[in-house]
Amino acid sequence: MARKKRRTQKSIKQHKAEESGKEISKTSLIDTVSESLVANILAGLPIGCICAWRCVSKLFLKLISENWFTKLYAEMSPYITVVINTNFGVHLVELAKGYYRLYKSVISINKAKIIGSYNGLLLYLVRCEYLYNNKNHCSGQCLCLCNPILGQYVSLPIPDNNNYSFHGPRKEVYGLGFNTKTGKYMILRISTPVDPPHPIYKKRSEADVLIVDTNTWKRVGYLPYPSNEESLGGIVKGAFHWLFYNEMKTSTSLYAFNIVDERNYMISLPPDIGNDNVNMSVGVLNNCLCLFDNSNPAHFGIWSMKEYGVRESWALKCILTASIPACICKSTLHPVAALKDDGIIIKSGSGDFYFYDHKDMNFTRFEIDNVELLAEFNYLAIHSSNFCPVDLMSTGCVLDTKVGARCLLHISK
Repeated sequence: MARKKRRTQKSIKQHKAEESGKEISKTSLIDTVSESLVANILAGLPIGCICAWRCVSKLFLKLISENWFTKLYAEMSPYITVVINTNFGVHLVELAKGYYRLYKSVISINKAKIIGSYNGLLLYLVRCEYLYNNKNHCSGQCLCLCNPILGQYVSLPIPDNNNYSFHGPRKEVYGLGFNTKTGKYMILRISTPVDPPHPIYKKRSEADVLIVDTNTWKRVGYLPYPSNEESLGGIVKGAFHWLFYNEMKTSTSLYAFNIVDERNYMISLPPDIGNDNVNMSVGVLNNCLCLFDNSNPAHFGIWSMKEYGVRESWALKCILTASIPACICKSTLHPVAALKDDGIIIKSGSGDFYFYDHKDMNFTRFEIDNVELLAEFNYLAIHSSNFCPVDLMSTGCVLDTKVGARCLLHISK
């Protein structure tokens, strides 16, 4: 009876407080509506709106920062986000049928060069004076990893060229991936000498890997240098993929490097592609390993490996030359992303971006306002927006808080 009386008194007290306009406790929307329903609503919003909701309350911040929300967003979002690298910074473009939005300068550093993208993180090179007030602190280029949505930035070490068999200048390509076994991000670097004194050095392309939280590079042997790739993209089944042409360009090989066991192997090319076909590039569409063939004058070919590792599963889809605009008909085309309305985003050799509609078989050029697109700086890649903070700060990585603070401000706007 006493217990019932106490409950009644508490209820009356609450009722009186509500009538007088006083708040007993702050009740959020998530307390009233189910968390899953709120998450489903948020997952359908553009990036800018989601970032704005992160600032509403700690409860919304916690919900959006959960790893499962990032996965839900990837599955439910009607938008495709791509990252564009120009001479004046790095931008994100959010695309859907009849809609696009440009988020300018998510990395507002001139001549920052994107060299890899995976799971919402961007890997880029930048001259060190852009990162440090004291220009004598560091010289040359710095390797950086960032989440442009959350404003997380870290600088990473670059391999010492003196540890290679040839100490002269080198050119390199990078790839960013994730080790599902250890839960760590990995960077693969393949480098080869520039103008070596002896032909033997041309065949000695050396490979190194960096586990992000170890801050130390290790040699993993020799790998063929990618013949026509700006970066090591095409991550399928936990492996990097790239093309290699022999010195005489009479044969083509498709190589792979597994992130988990750090071994390399070859993938069989489609049966109908000859060994002398050297005008191709590799990529990923709809989670399938793809080859993009620019060698046929009658059509542009997209080969998709429906079942990974099975040569007979390669399937060809052709885009007729007659449907390709005359201004890019003879340039190299590289599809980057398949949209959810049965279209493809394609980058041309001139640096312009197009949307190809499978149904109407026509090309539409992207008119991106106030962004100067230069072919030599363009890097177009799919960007899987990541709202979950990643622990990038362990073992000696250096946080660039000044640049990182600018990032979230631009996205939120």
